[in-house]
Amino acid sequence: MTALRMATLNAAECFRLYDRGALAPGMRADIVLTEDVKVFGASRVYSAGKLCAENGTYLPKLNLTVDSSVLGSFHVKEFSEKKLALPLRSETVWVIDVKQGGVLTGKGRVKVKTDASGCFKHDPDSGIAKIAVVERHRSTGNVGVGLIRGYGIRRGAVAISVAHDSHNIIVTGVDDADMAAGVERLIVMGGGAVLVRDCKVLEEMPLPIGGLMSDQSGEWVDEKLKALEKKAVEELGVSGAVEPLMTLCFMSLPVIPELKITDMGLFDVGAFKFIPPEAD
Repeated sequence: MTALRMATLNAAECFRLYDRGALAPGMRADIVLTEDVKVFGASRVYSAGKLCAENGTYLPKLNLTVDSSVLGSFHVKEFSEKKLALPLRSETVWVIDVKQGGVLTGKGRVKVKTDASGCFKHDPDSGIAKIAVVERHRSTGNVGVGLIRGYGIRRGAVAISVAHDSHNIIVTGVDDADMAAGVERLIVMGGGAVLVRDCKVLEEMPLPIGGLMSDQSGEWVDEKLKALEKKAVEELGVSGAVEPLMTLCFMSLPVIPELKITDMGLFDVGAFKFIPPEAD
């Protein structure tokens, strides 16, 4: 009963919605009928006294309309694969260490390989991949590049335009060409999530509303998410111990310790400042 009260009357009173939240004369008659208050499977749902759902089926007719003003805006300036290069003055660097089961990250200090031009070179045995955030709102041209460990990706790239809190494009991968292909596909789609391998799209889910939401049904989104997560693990080698999309979209939230990435670069939350990729 406490849980029911928290979800109904308490919430309504908190937000001063005094015409709802309880069953009484003068209320809106928002009613859910259930056979068991513990299992709480809704058999019928009434909104303002009108039956709107019965046995899991929504009854009113739906008319889908999408306001063009809320569609995705992708103002990405002069993006190219070259912007994903990570030149290093030292082979000892900071990495974002993914922690399972949450959004907290560690601040790792590791030694990596570099190529002839002094840029980061992926080592399949290291478990370290590249991660980048591409600014997509104001055509700044900003691209922040860093390194991530514990995500597990071994092939291709994962890119998504849900990247808390600024919701720029965030992409991770082991190949710059695949990462760039993922970013470019998101721009064309107007937002969403995409998996790329050998510069070919393996799976994608468009999110055209602000680059954050789908205009399709919940069932469609559920199927797409399952397909994306399955292929991320099976085709790209992302660790089965992490949520492939949810984990990635929180790597750009620079208020959660310990190390995060933004379009401006690596951000040390504890020190509250941007830091270079080199640890020496």
